Amino acid sequence: MTIASPLAPVPEPLAPVSSAPEPAAPAPKPWGLARRIAFRFAFAYLLLYSLPSPLDSLPDTAFLGDAFNFVWHAVVPWVGKHVLRLGTDITVFTNGSGDTTYNYVQLPVFLAVSALVAAVWSVVDRRRTQYVKAHDVLRVFLRYVLASSMLSYGMAKVLKSQFQFPFPERLVEPLGELSPMGLLWTFMGYSKGYNLFTGGAEMLGGLLLLLRRTTTLGALVVTAVMVNVVALNFFYDVPVKIYSSHLVLMALFLLLPDVQRLLGVLLLNRATEPRALGMPFQLSPREARGFLAVKVLFLATMGWSFWNEGTSRLAGSSDFAPRPALYGLYEVESFTRDGQTLPPLLGDPLRWRYLAISRYNRFTVRTMDDRAQRLRMEHDPSKSTVTVTEGAGDAQKTMVLAYSQPDAEHFVFQGTFQGAPLEVRLKKVDESKHLLVNRGFNWIQEFPFNR
Repeated sequence: MTIASPLAPVPEPLAPVSSAPEPAAPAPKPWGLARRIAFRFAFAYLLLYSLPSPLDSLPDTAFLGDAFNFVWHAVVPWVGKHVLRLGTDITVFTNGSGDTTYNYVQLPVFLAVSALVAAVWSVVDRRRTQYVKAHDVLRVFLRYVLASSMLSYGMAKVLKSQFQFPFPERLVEPLGELSPMGLLWTFMGYSKGYNLFTGGAEMLGGLLLLLRRTTTLGALVVTAVMVNVVALNFFYDVPVKIYSSHLVLMALFLLLPDVQRLLGVLLLNRATEPRALGMPFQLSPREARGFLAVKVLFLATMGWSFWNEGTSRLAGSSDFAPRPALYGLYEVESFTRDGQTLPPLLGDPLRWRYLAISRYNRFTVRTMDDRAQRLRMEHDPSKSTVTVTEGAGDAQKTMVLAYSQPDAEHFVFQGTFQGAPLEVRLKKVDESKHLLVNRGFNWIQEFPFNR
């Protein structure tokens, strides 16, 4: 028998179990007119600008981009010619540059179409007071658009395929000849560690965006990373200004619902309330499992696509890919043109000083007047020849040079080049002798080594 202590609290009687249903969640507050119109416009514009992403991250989806380009390649040049009345027709489309005339004309087209959609939507749906579910759907869409882009760009840096170590011709190129973009590419390409750092930050932001619970943190990471990228693109004249700026806008859009909470924590020292992280629509457990299965399948397929892309980059265009057989920087020891041996006189526009052969079939000749001729090359090792191409279109010229290798350090090229027979003896340069290559990392520096 247990005797209760007189000091022990008397237990309270159990409350009766209520069979009444739980109170329903409060109805969403009405949005103001300006907010509703702004959302309709933003929904149309962001969807229009982003498509076909993120679906084009999946394998075998190139046809989606082709379909969209087919439409815009017809509409945008027409607008440039008949509406904006540009002086020249638009014939160059998005290529390595995302800041072409086509891209800049496409922006007002997107703005006009989005404004038209917002106007029609505002008339047809004028009785609706809020767009909570549509906003959630747009957030999910932008999360995946932004995540796929950040994962792709981040992977390119981690695998060292976007910024490669300076090619041989860079090592003898005067600094003043570099374009601002070339200077940035050389700066970034020098360091594997910095590529891993920046690419890892981009991939981290992309991965965080794939989960609702970490979306805000992912958007903060992406904003911090991409603001720096946008600054580099603008101040080093990299032609990805439009696209990178839109990625920042997408990240800021994802942060909008949490702006007040973030300001309260970071600036105003105020407590905040948690925000609901549910799906846009009420789903049964079975439907929720179905959506989860679709998400896992989509992410697995996208991951497989990125894996294939990454392995392809590793094998073909990264620092870790095998180098071409003739890769290297060569110094000219003797140069005979049209039967005449030319001495190494500074300022001679005909005599070669260096030859550099690098990735992407680049054949770069630097003459004694410090002028660089950047040509294209096809190597045929079975015939010991290189076919060098100069110019393009009707002005294209093709020249065949045979080569031999007397010893491990020397090559001899013979053939007709730019209208005259040549015989060039070259010695391969040890690139490790360049300070940029051999300086490396130093924990201790008694004095700054700034050259």
